Amino acid sequence: MCGIAGFINAELGPQALVHLLDSMVTRGPDGAGIYHDGPIHMGMRRLSVIDLPQGGQPLFGAHGQVVAFQNGEIYNHRSLRRELEAAGYQFVTASDTEVLAHGFCHWSIEGLLARLDGMFAIAILDRTRGELHLARDRFGEKPLFFAAADSGFGYGSTMLAVAALPWVTGEPDPLAVDRYLALHHVPGDQCFLRGVQQLLPGERLVVRLADLSVRRARYYRPPLRRTAPVDDRTLAGALERAVSSRLIADVPVGVFLSGGLDSSLVAAIAARQRPRIDTFSMGFGDPLVDESAHAAALARAAGTTHHAFTFDNDHFLTLVPEVAAALDVPLGDQALLPVYWLSREARRHVTVVLSGEGADEVFAGYGYYASVSPQTVPGWSQRLRNRITPATLPAVAPLLDEVTLATPSGFPLLSSAATRHYLTGRTGVQPDGWEIDLRDWLALAKDPLQRATAAEIATWLPDDLLVKLDRMTMAHGLEGRAPFLAPELVEMGLNLPAHERRLGGVSKRALRRVARLYLPPALLDRPKQGFVLPMEPWLRQWFAQRGGPQAYFTAGLCAGLHPTAAAHLVSDELGRGNPNVRLLFALVMLVEWARAFQKKCGHLSRLVRGS
Repeated sequence: MCGIAGFINAELGPQALVHLLDSMVTRGPDGAGIYHDGPIHMGMRRLSVIDLPQGGQPLFGAHGQVVAFQNGEIYNHRSLRRELEAAGYQFVTASDTEVLAHGFCHWSIEGLLARLDGMFAIAILDRTRGELHLARDRFGEKPLFFAAADSGFGYGSTMLAVAALPWVTGEPDPLAVDRYLALHHVPGDQCFLRGVQQLLPGERLVVRLADLSVRRARYYRPPLRRTAPVDDRTLAGALERAVSSRLIADVPVGVFLSGGLDSSLVAAIAARQRPRIDTFSMGFGDPLVDESAHAAALARAAGTTHHAFTFDNDHFLTLVPEVAAALDVPLGDQALLPVYWLSREARRHVTVVLSGEGADEVFAGYGYYASVSPQTVPGWSQRLRNRITPATLPAVAPLLDEVTLATPSGFPLLSSAATRHYLTGRTGVQPDGWEIDLRDWLALAKDPLQRATAAEIATWLPDDLLVKLDRMTMAHGLEGRAPFLAPELVEMGLNLPAHERRLGGVSKRALRRVARLYLPPALLDRPKQGFVLPMEPWLRQWFAQRGGPQAYFTAGLCAGLHPTAAAHLVSDELGRGNPNVRLLFALVMLVEWARAFQKKCGHLSRLVRGS
């Protein structure tokens, strides 16, 4: 179930909802469900994964007084169903969404959310109390946007569906533009367009129908605490439970297999539970970034049915506009392109894929964590004498630190404030409430490495990696799942002692030990291989085919950029021996996204207003 939308407005009719749902048909190609009650309009597009015959939505509780829709999957729905049945609730389907309807009645929204293990965006109408409840999963695997105004309230799984509503202006937000140019993604709850917000991971919202007043609250944030080391068998058990739960489906399931530690571990465990499971890998012509041979070796060892593909220059030039059009929000991650193509190929064989997202953030895999990682295992007496506490840690740096040119995690910025000012003509962009709250939370971390990885879990993970996985898979009606984001596993990994997560030059130490239970030694001894495509020649060819930077940036919408400044910057960079390809690719994706999005949004807005 992969696309929801709805609104509360007395002027728009039922046909407007149909248009919104039609705009996200790739998220749910198998059917639609709608509910209308006066000015309240709710709906979904369905990708059939669980209870194929009867799992359509909406589903009801309290004799029709509770109306539930969701985008996603509730992995522990069977155990919750048993609890509810023991309490006297009767089910008419095997759908996980019906568990949400009855669970809301039995436990309230807070109690329900506290029990869920899943990836989801939920919309539940409580007709008795006159309230609409929205909620997003703990780590932001599924998106949920909304727009609130005196004249109406709307929500949806895509920013497009919300931006097309009459009370949304659609102008770029200066803070979002600034953050995008620094990070190639937009973190936080303020979206790229003014008037459109997104629920944060682990956040819920309630709308009072009488006056459309909105209240937001966090129901979950990963606890930052100090714990004793977890033994390898305990960690392995949590990982096996995570993979097993994410294999549950009534349709074929596969695994994205890059050849690295994380996806290989998922594939090896999945293959033990589902022999001959399909695995999918993407190779590259450059041996410096190609891991396809390692993926094939793991597939042979695990006994999977393996499918391998190769990405090259021709694919780059063809896919950039196609990928940008499939994106609902601007994103400049180079890995978008091969993930999009791999998703298209995987959909020919399966409906669900498991992926390794989250492992690097939870178990400290990135190389730039080295500066905040211990170099030796501390002795017990040393820990007593030099115990690190939040009070002894340095102050949390700004999200965009102009001194280090990095985020609080150590992630290097694409550009300085001066460069961003040159590109937009704006300066003095101030932190918002989300950033202030983020820094307050990070100040609770017990050691520098925990702080760095927590920063990634709150920013890079939900607003880059999970956006990429969700949008690229959903563009092809494929559901992506991330076992490393099972709450039990995240809390276990995030709160390991720092030297169990990273020590000197060795990353993910505890996870590597567990991996020896499942993987060939040759794979375990390989260093982490960063994902970097040969972007410089591709970008040169891209601009050359479009008449150069000046012609390209002045040809149409540039989404908050000054076209002449952008053209001059790109020309200067391409004239250097080592251009900033991260920034250049982010600029291309921003422009391509904006032009495609404006066209789609304009068309959808006209349909909605004419309904």
